[in-house]
Amino acid sequence: MSNPLLILFAAPHRLPFLTGTLALAAAAAWWLLHLGGGMAGIAPNAGSLPSALLHAPVMLLIVYPAFIFGFLLTVFPRWMGQADLRPTQFRPVAVGLALGSLAVVAGLWSGQLALLHTGFLFEAGAWALAMLHLAATIRANRRAGKPPCWHAVSALAALVIGWFALVLVMVFLLGMDPRFLRLANVLALNGFILPVFLTVAHRMVPFFAGNVVAGYERWRPDWLLVALWVLLASRMGGEALLHPALSVLASAGLAVVTGLMAWKWWPRGPAPGLLKVLIWGFAWAPVGFALAALAAAGVPLGLAPTHALALGFAGSLMVAMVTRVTQGHSGRPLAMTRTAWLAFAAIQLALAFRVLAALRSENALLLAAGSAALALGLLPWVIGNARIYLTRRKDGKPG
Repeated sequence: MSNPLLILFAAPHRLPFLTGTLALAAAAAWWLLHLGGGMAGIAPNAGSLPSALLHAPVMLLIVYPAFIFGFLLTVFPRWMGQADLRPTQFRPVAVGLALGSLAVVAGLWSGQLALLHTGFLFEAGAWALAMLHLAATIRANRRAGKPPCWHAVSALAALVIGWFALVLVMVFLLGMDPRFLRLANVLALNGFILPVFLTVAHRMVPFFAGNVVAGYERWRPDWLLVALWVLLASRMGGEALLHPALSVLASAGLAVVTGLMAWKWWPRGPAPGLLKVLIWGFAWAPVGFALAALAAAGVPLGLAPTHALALGFAGSLMVAMVTRVTQGHSGRPLAMTRTAWLAFAAIQLALAFRVLAALRSENALLLAAGSAALALGLLPWVIGNARIYLTRRKDGKPG
């Protein structure tokens, strides 16, 4: 099988990961041109698009989901000891995500609102189809009389909330009522991105570490998932209803719980780089939630807490998880590559610039510097991974 198109459909993660890498590169370049070009008077034509308002929903509901679905379509059945999804199940989802991302990116660069509408509609359709297949695996698990897989239930619940956030973005694009966009962003971050990455980390970090660190305790009690969801739901309520006290309590509670997770998971001995970046990336969760609690209490931190969570925590874990799946499912060693290290470092540098910008009243130069660090630092990783998704496994195995 040498046809790149056939290769892309050989495994559930290939086309979604390729979609995510290309969308990430295009969205990062667009945002860099929007920020840096705006300072130089050469910003892209936005038409009637509210460009500054689209950065968050595009990253949270277009770029991240491609990676998330590529991962979940692969591991969901395996979490419950079932056969992999059939090509007839994952291929339509992958195509829908690709078409949606392509249309959204084209809409951003051309300033055509109709393309954005089309792209988000394709995304919503593919998203709904994926949830049906993933829900079916949970039902099959229950019919088989097996214990519930709470990680699968948790991830699916987050996908449902994310889908509703996507619908709210489409409603916003129809009438440009900022209330819908604000609620969409609250749900997308707190009800979708954060619970997905926290759930996957709860499932995978102890498993990864237990395989490579001598004497490691695989600590992942189920009550953690319950505590995380209760606190995230409270944080969503506080943010959506503009209730500072609830936001403070929920964010502080999340800082404590995720801080405990980071401390319990931290390897006490030598560990490979792929595990280190998972732990280092996860450490942004308690930091981000602590900053969010301070911000809700009135400390002027701007968007620093949001980016510590959406970029520092989720972005770092994305690089680690995608690298692991890309390497392992292409017959390559399970290790951080040089481009993966560069991508991870780029996220940390971009976050540093972004936090400084927030603390300095959204300083335009710092914003552009952070955007440049992200766009340029991720590019070699994006190019290298794209090549892998378009070529056969090195070990000759199917997939």
